[in-house]
Amino acid sequence: MSLITMKFGGTSVGDAERLRDVGAIVRQAAQRDKVVVVVSAMAGVTDLIVRALQAATAGSQSTVVEVLRGVQRRHQAVLDELFPADSRDAIREQVDAVLEQLHEFCHALSLLRSSTPQVLDVALPMGEKMSAQILAAYLGQDGTKAAYVDAVHVLVTDDKFGDASPDMEGTRRRCRETLLPLLDQGVVPVITGYCGATAKGQPTTLGRGGSDYSATILGTAIASGEIWIWTDVNGVLTADPRVCPEAGTLPEITYAEAIELSYYGAKVIHRRAVWPAMQAGIPVWIKNSFAPQAAGTRIAATVAPIGSPVKAVTAVTQASLLTLTTRRDVHFAEIFGRLFLRLAHEHVDVLFSTQSSSENALGLVFRERDTEHVLAVIHRLFRNELKHGILNQVEVQRNIAVIAVLGETMKGTFGILARLFAAVARRNVSVIAMTQGASELNICFAVPAVSANEVVHAVHQEFLGAASPARASVAERTPA
Repeated sequence: MSLITMKFGGTSVGDAERLRDVGAIVRQAAQRDKVVVVVSAMAGVTDLIVRALQAATAGSQSTVVEVLRGVQRRHQAVLDELFPADSRDAIREQVDAVLEQLHEFCHALSLLRSSTPQVLDVALPMGEKMSAQILAAYLGQDGTKAAYVDAVHVLVTDDKFGDASPDMEGTRRRCRETLLPLLDQGVVPVITGYCGATAKGQPTTLGRGGSDYSATILGTAIASGEIWIWTDVNGVLTADPRVCPEAGTLPEITYAEAIELSYYGAKVIHRRAVWPAMQAGIPVWIKNSFAPQAAGTRIAATVAPIGSPVKAVTAVTQASLLTLTTRRDVHFAEIFGRLFLRLAHEHVDVLFSTQSSSENALGLVFRERDTEHVLAVIHRLFRNELKHGILNQVEVQRNIAVIAVLGETMKGTFGILARLFAAVARRNVSVIAMTQGASELNICFAVPAVSANEVVHAVHQEFLGAASPARASVAERTPA
């Protein structure tokens, strides 16, 4: 028997119908393999919990009551549909206990009128607790032995509350103690995603992409043969289908390609979640819980070529370009080195950078949401340099988009840049800035935001259009 770790996202467990489908997927897999399941909260529930916590901190008790009643109604509706009246009480008690904890937590916040990441990490995963409890009970009702497991007992992290990182050795030890005995007994552990705890037992959350990250951490810790991420799309697409209706599902991509795609806007799997599997060499599958018969996309160290050097085209549609210039008599490497160190400390992503030595200029492209924060960082860090003219005032160009063209086989392939920018030029779009990664895995360039969709479509047609070998390869390997 193989060991498979499965993660189900919020849309996959969003209501009773979806949970029935998840139950069928898990039951079928558990008949032939050992299975560990990691689940998110029901779609939208974590946002409601955040809203309730914010209202509590602001002292708006009526909003807290209204929001939490909504959370209770959603879960109650699921219980009513999934469980017969004579067997509903036990699982209802578990769910109600979590809701009561949430009410008490909000009451405490309303008295304190403040919160910290450490405090919030106790409350934010409560949606995961309820969905995991419900799924475990539902599997058990239909004859699959399953057990609810709170991730605080198996996933060990550091104490960076709100954005914790795993302690892999501690997690392996806890998994050996808790999960492996269950698996040996033929039980499916159903684990809360997004969260864990420090070695001392203080609850933590894993930040962006936390549930996917939970799955790859735990899947790696128990030495899974594969990790399956169940979502609401057929896998990783060659482009956003809303922009490129002809986009196809990629049968395989490398770990590095998955990380790059995530960095530049693809939302199938967060780049942090790829790292544990990549380090352990465990294949990750992206699958569609709404269409489980679809093959999905396999993420692995090495993959077969698809016929085109370009695998996918993606875009960050809201970005800005900040240009910094120094006096010509200043060695700007030291100044800009300080800036990059500070940005790393602030956890700000630089989408790409360009440098002009002749002008002592550095161009940095950021997501628009980070622009004001970065400007504030620059003005704090270089207060004296700006005052004395060592560093000129920062130029800001907003309303741009970053187009990323990705594919490991672009390396060493002639003519990629010529074809790429010819396709853009035919649309009469001006390129603001560009760079090619040192690994030749991606080419990034900035264009006016209003032209983003047009450019993505043009590039996709050039390399992955309906008549291209790549498109034919994708179509042949993607189930109808």
